Amino acid sequence: MTLFRLLILLPVALLVLISSTGCGGCNEGASSHPAWRVEGQRAPYALTFPAEWIAEPPQSINPHAEIAASLDDTLFLMVIPQKLPSFPTPDVHQLQRLGMETLDRSVDNLIIDRQSPIRLGGAEGLSVIARGELNDDPVRYINAYLVDQGFGYQIIAFAGDEHSEALIAQVDLILASWENLAPPTAVQPAATSP
Repeated sequence: MTLFRLLILLPVALLVLISSTGCGGCNEGASSHPAWRVEGQRAPYALTFPAEWIAEPPQSINPHAEIAASLDDTLFLMVIPQKLPSFPTPDVHQLQRLGMETLDRSVDNLIIDRQSPIRLGGAEGLSVIARGELNDDPVRYINAYLVDQGFGYQIIAFAGDEHSEALIAQVDLILASWENLAPPTAVQPAATSP
C-alpha cells in the first residue's frame, strides 16, 4: 500500500472509531423533532435541551429539582434553583462547597477530577467534574454552580462512568444554551389622584 493511500485511509479509520464510541443511541442520527426550551418557574432562567432529551418528573431524580431530563435513560441532568438570603448573600464558591458536601454524603469514594470557572448566560459560575460510586456502580458527575440576581443554581448532570464522553459533550451543548432572564418585577399600584 502506498503512503498516499495510507494517509487517506487513516482519517477514515479514525472517523469510524470515533463514531462507534459513546453511549448506545446518545448520538444516533438527527431527530426530526426540534430542540425544546424550558424556563424556570422558581427562578429567572431558561435552557434548551436537544430534541432527543426527554423531560422527567423532577422529584423522581431529586426532591429539590425544578427541571429534570434524560437521554436514552443513560444521561441525566437537573436544575436546582433557590432564592438566596439577602444578607449575607452567599457567593458561588459557598454554593459550590455546599453542593459538593451534599454530593459527597450521597456518593461513595467521591473524587473531584477538575474544577474551573464557567460562563452561564454571561455570568461567571463554577464547574466541577467528579466521579464516585453509587450502589457500587461508577458514576461521572458534571456540576455547575451559579449565583445571579439573588438566586443560586445547581445544574447537576450524571451518567455511568462508561458514558462520560457523551455526558461531557451533551452537557456542554445544554449549558451553552443557559439564559439568565430578568427577574419578574413587582406590579406597582396605580397612582390615585388626591
